[in-house]
Amino acid sequence: MKAKRMFGLFMSLPLWLAGCGGGGGGTDSISASSSAGTVGISSGAITGFGSVFVNGVKFNTDNASIFRGDDQLNDVRELEIGMIVRVEGSIDDRVATSVRFEEDVKGPADGQATGDRFSVMGQSVITDAGTIFNNTSLAGIAAGDILEISGLRNANDDIVARFVERKTNPADVNRYSVIGNVRDLDTTSLTFRIDDLAISYGPANVNDLPSGNPAEGQIVEVKDDSKAYVPGSLSLSATKIEPQNRLGNAGAVGAKAEIESIVTRVNSSSEFEIGGILVRTTPSTLFLFGTLNNIVAGARLEVEGVISSSDVLEASKVKFEDNDARIQANIDFGGVNPEDGTVTILDIPVTVTDETDKEDKRDGVSPFSPGDMQAGDYLEIRGFIGANGAFVATELRRDDDDSKVEIRAPASQKDPLAGTVTVMGLTVNTSGSTQFRGFDDQPISASQFFDAVVEGLTVVQARWDPFTDVSAPARELELED
Repeated sequence: MKAKRMFGLFMSLPLWLAGCGGGGGGTDSISASSSAGTVGISSGAITGFGSVFVNGVKFNTDNASIFRGDDQLNDVRELEIGMIVRVEGSIDDRVATSVRFEEDVKGPADGQATGDRFSVMGQSVITDAGTIFNNTSLAGIAAGDILEISGLRNANDDIVARFVERKTNPADVNRYSVIGNVRDLDTTSLTFRIDDLAISYGPANVNDLPSGNPAEGQIVEVKDDSKAYVPGSLSLSATKIEPQNRLGNAGAVGAKAEIESIVTRVNSSSEFEIGGILVRTTPSTLFLFGTLNNIVAGARLEVEGVISSSDVLEASKVKFEDNDARIQANIDFGGVNPEDGTVTILDIPVTVTDETDKEDKRDGVSPFSPGDMQAGDYLEIRGFIGANGAFVATELRRDDDDSKVEIRAPASQKDPLAGTVTVMGLTVNTSGSTQFRGFDDQPISASQFFDAVVEGLTVVQARWDPFTDVSAPARELELED
């Protein structure tokens, strides 16, 4: 596997979560277990079949009920690769009792795509290298196309799309729908909006809402059973409004839960919102690949903890999903500074703290610290980019010397004309001999590689073998999940 080829030395982290939200809409990943049993929820993109793989985790679906919206299907293979689904079942043995797909929006496109984004029923849809298209392409989207979108809502209520499908026979679509957060609620005029869609709910069936009105910020599904929405109008008279529960049936007080989603709001130094759920941290919360200072709107996190009250998750662990940086190279000449706890590799300063897991596989020195290192030592480091831009090591290992050098982190800049990409401040050059690989580890062209790189988002791995100098063209550049 591409990631393991570089850093198979590191202990793998728990992978019981997958990508997206419970209770419909697919905007986050939730798995939960009740103290009364082993019921769990896991949501994410389908990555394969043979039962079903959700974000690489296999669930047995032999006796599971399969749903696409309100329709029950006969076989999980009637779903598609890339769809974000919610799986309910047993945490212990990964046996699913149900698999459900719910789209974030289904309805007419408001117009053609501009850059990497387009609009469907007033919902701003952002695409990136991880978006899967079915029956269309970004360039092929036209006003009035009936599209089904599944993805992650960011802090601006935009949908970062994971799956986009064009309906080839619009007559087969029973209704249009949107799932999102209620904004600008007016209970006098009976209106609110979801993203850029203005919604009137006066004539709508609101029997499922306890007070007959939605609440500001509440996640709801808005239905347009008459398919009356006019492309580009950005307004809708809803036929039905239904509340959505992000934690599903497993969200009882005292239940354990794991959530993967995008931070939408930071309320204080110890409280933030993710996927419609309020999260609180404590002094005992464990942070992986980041710190409290890295929790900002737009950050993608995995949070593990216990439900302490309605929609409040007390976090025992917070993992930063897009902040995992890695270096495998020799220490620079003069690159060891034990006094301030740093080593410099490829002109990149690396902060080594008391919390860094340090191991000396070459000489067996224990305890092992920067004072035991010297220029030319071959290190393999895993860490994160701190709020101040510094690379902080969480795991560091000294090993026997090697001819190859590798770095892995989100690309901050790209220059397709110059054939360069910037990773951790290092400009990586390419040439006609550089091999480019996609997310699936298969060869791609240079133009396909640079087209897929989204600055500040796409993780890139660069490899030199044998290594001579950082200005030399990389032997390989690969897109990483």
